Amino acid sequence: MKMNAGTSGRGMIGRGIIILHSPANLSSAFLICVLLLALLFASTHVATAATNSPALSALSELVKPAKKIPFKDVILATTGYHLLDFDINNPAHIALHKKISTAAAAAAGTTRTNGLFAIRANEAGNHIEPFVKAALREAGLNARTPVTADGDAQTVGYPDIEILGDVPCYLELKTYNASTVNTTQRSFYYSPSTNPKVTHDALHLLLAYELEKIVRDGKTAFVPVHWKLITLQDLEVDLKFEFNQSNRGLYGKESGKALLGEGGNK
Repeated sequence: MKMNAGTSGRGMIGRGIIILHSPANLSSAFLICVLLLALLFASTHVATAATNSPALSALSELVKPAKKIPFKDVILATTGYHLLDFDINNPAHIALHKKISTAAAAAAGTTRTNGLFAIRANEAGNHIEPFVKAALREAGLNARTPVTADGDAQTVGYPDIEILGDVPCYLELKTYNASTVNTTQRSFYYSPSTNPKVTHDALHLLLAYELEKIVRDGKTAFVPVHWKLITLQDLEVDLKFEFNQSNRGLYGKESGKALLGEGGNK
């Protein structure tokens, strides 16, 4: 893994390369995390049969998750773009806030009238995005599905909505239950990509709706009863490492000689 520390410019993670510019602007926790990943990447490419190999030493450190990493550092390092602060004294920011707030209230009203029919609250939350997009456009904002660095509109992953205009803004949508607001339940996720949806410096806001479960026409539905608009400029996130494998690698043609037996009952 190549690491290049410069004094200006942007940072990017992708295709086995990490380039960090302006390291003084990044948190120490995040830099430690990146260095650990660099060590792991390098050590796993060194042929050794020793049980105390650098690879195993690096892997053992992964059980210690990094805590309280500034989200703005994560965005800068993984996309090369800045997460801007919301300025309560900036007229353009104030105007944007007013329009998003108007749209948030309008979307809540429309959604409450229509209802979000689903068995579980998280499924209902997936259906609220069209209502919010429509309300944002009605409020005079140019809202769209974010376009990736490759130029393709992509719905999956952070963020959910891109607002174009004098004040570029990314908007993430969430739903929550009032009973879990003060718990440690994880509800915000961000996965870096070599083809990120964040493609310019912008505000990063989150619009969250509190959902209430009701029965309407004999069916389970959820309706919004409260909303919150949050700036992510001071958000701190934790990094928990995860190892994974696909179905193909576990059960399919890439599983190799791992299969010890199988059977059927038809």
